[in-house]
Amino acid sequence: MVRLAAGVVATGGLVMLAVRADLAAQVDGWRMAVDAAVGVVFIVAGALPTGPARQRAMVAAVGAAWLLGSVFVQALPLHQSVLAVALVMFPTGQIRGRLAWLAVALAAVVAAGFVPQPGVALLFALAAVCAAMRPPSAGWYPVTAAVATAVTLGVSWSLARTQESFDPALALLDYQVVLGLVAVTFPVAYWSALRVRRRLADAVLVSRPLTGLDGFASVLGQALGDPSLEVRRWQDFAGGQTDRNLLTVSEADGPVAVVAHQSAALEDPLTARAVETAVRLAVANIRLQDEQLSRLRELEAARARVLAAADRQREEVAEELGHNVAALLRDAQAELADVGVGTATALDIVRSELATAIVEIGDLAAGIPPATLGEGRLRDALEILAARAPADVATSYSDEAAGDADAETALFYVCSEALANAAKHAGAGRITIDVRRYGDLLEATITDDGRGGADASGSGLIGLSDRLAVLDGRLRVESPPGAGTTVTATVPCRRRLS
Repeated sequence: MVRLAAGVVATGGLVMLAVRADLAAQVDGWRMAVDAAVGVVFIVAGALPTGPARQRAMVAAVGAAWLLGSVFVQALPLHQSVLAVALVMFPTGQIRGRLAWLAVALAAVVAAGFVPQPGVALLFALAAVCAAMRPPSAGWYPVTAAVATAVTLGVSWSLARTQESFDPALALLDYQVVLGLVAVTFPVAYWSALRVRRRLADAVLVSRPLTGLDGFASVLGQALGDPSLEVRRWQDFAGGQTDRNLLTVSEADGPVAVVAHQSAALEDPLTARAVETAVRLAVANIRLQDEQLSRLRELEAARARVLAAADRQREEVAEELGHNVAALLRDAQAELADVGVGTATALDIVRSELATAIVEIGDLAAGIPPATLGEGRLRDALEILAARAPADVATSYSDEAAGDADAETALFYVCSEALANAAKHAGAGRITIDVRRYGDLLEATITDDGRGGADASGSGLIGLSDRLAVLDGRLRVESPPGAGTTVTATVPCRRRLS
């Protein structure tokens, strides 16, 4: 409120001084009103909350300089130099580029009163060229205003030289009307540029799903009309050299990214802030994805280690059981050796059969592969598994269905568990195992004619699902009551088809 009151008082004082000077010069009343109105309109346009403070200050300064020119003749060129600089600065309130600084330097010479009217027209033509280099959303107003001012000054100077009937008062009125339109359209022009910037920000933020910083940079480059635009993380860019403009994006703890661009649109603070917000969101999203991926890899590695340890433990237990039974049989044979040859021979037969049974039962119950798998050896392992099963098992194995050791071992455990479940819980009389390969996927399908109703959330099937998940595989169980069960295991394999 204090600033507003001070501004009103200052404006009123300038208007009173200008009116007093016009009265002393015996200016007509309506011309005196137009003269004061031009200055007031510029001051009011600059006072409205439309744009950066420096931009608004320059617009208001045009009005003050205009009113001051009515009081002091020496100050007449001042409003022209200030207006030219204000148009060069639109809409950011900043001066960027060598051509813009050249216009500012020429404006300073104009303000000193050393430049004739054609030179002033040239100044506004230069301001129009500077504005034309901006994006269309920001350039239409300063270009139009600068061209209109330059044309008005140039035409009036030319007519004054060539037409004897030239009326300076009418030329001044034309010039005042042009200045009044420039002042009135300033807030409208800035609001228009603001709407365009907001639409641009929306396009950057929600255009479509983005894939990494490259995908984000592609969308941003299209929105800004700069296909060469790049977005890089700060750690990937620090110390790098580029011939493009740089927009550094920072968070509370320091820089996070850099936008290398050739877009004049990013000279606008509103656009730059929208882009910075979008880049921060993109970098944060990528950082979270990287952290989740790292944790997922750690989890998969831990699961793989647990499964490998469990497999080793099961193999060691089975091996130890076989050794213990064999030792007990040897001890028994030694103690009964003196009973007679027939007894010893019978004991040898029993020992041999018992050892074989222990191995077979241990392999079937524990699901331990009978040999190292991979390169198609799963076929023989499944045939052995089928021969030991208590039900009728038919196996089908395509010629190209060969994979690496991890893939074939995982499918062997699935088949072993499915056979055990079908025989023990489903009362199946016939079971089929079909192994096929589809590109880089190895698939085993186990189907039985049992009672169905298998619980896919049981510990055995969950364990198999976890085993496959370690290899990025999948387990599917279809078991409608009374219609049998179908277990399908799919796992990627690294072995290439020959």
